[in-house]
Amino acid sequence: MPHFLASDQNKLTNLQLEFLKSLKYMATEKQLSDIKSLIRYYFAQQLDTAIEDQENERAYTATIYESWLKNNNTGDKP
Repeated sequence: MPHFLASDQNKLTNLQLEFLKSLKYMATEKQLSDIKSLIRYYFAQQLDTAIEDQENERAYTATIYESWLKNNNTGDKP
């Protein structure tokens, strides 16, 4: 076993292993670029969903954000 996989802390997850296996089918830089774009899009969507869930849970509105910006610009704490 390679030394970088020797400890539990450094073991790859099943997701990471499956992803690495799929990389052997990529033949071009364009494919790599496309995969990177898909991954960025996926995580951006996950982040957007998490932010929206928190906004809804905490009842944040545009008015609240505008107030924070106004207070930040004047040096006042929200």
